[in-house]
Amino acid sequence: MKFSKVATAVLITAMAGGVIGPVAAHGDSEEKEKRFFESQYRHDVMEHFSYSMKKLIPILFKNAGHKDHLPEIANIMASTAKMSKSSFKKDTRGMEGRTESKDNIWENWSDFSARMDKLEADTAAFSEATKSGDMAVIVPAFKKVGSNCKSCHDEYKKG
Repeated sequence: MKFSKVATAVLITAMAGGVIGPVAAHGDSEEKEKRFFESQYRHDVMEHFSYSMKKLIPILFKNAGHKDHLPEIANIMASTAKMSKSSFKKDTRGMEGRTESKDNIWENWSDFSARMDKLEADTAAFSEATKSGDMAVIVPAFKKVGSNCKSCHDEYKKG
């Protein structure tokens, strides 16, 4: 089948709009947020962690998802937890741009740092627990991780 030049141009434009349009729109929304580099990096690290939580909850509590992926997702969470504390080391108080980090992170660094160390240890323990396949071991280990997240967010995250 042969297309006319006009039909080809219309097809190419439509295809580009379907691909480029969403990318441009995504870029626009990120631009509106105006995060500074360190804030964006921390956000991205924590989004990986959040992604893991969102995938684990249906597997653990709703009998949905891919139970066979449990150890791999837990490994993603544990790896991300290892990166979390270091992504906050730079004191960014006073920097212009969007952040969800409260200033008291750096005012109370020893407490924050200890919480992040606990998160790292607990996610490693959770990851190890998933290898057992025993939900009586896995679920409590996961709940411990979730409790750590909540306590830290309550104290150190805006909104």
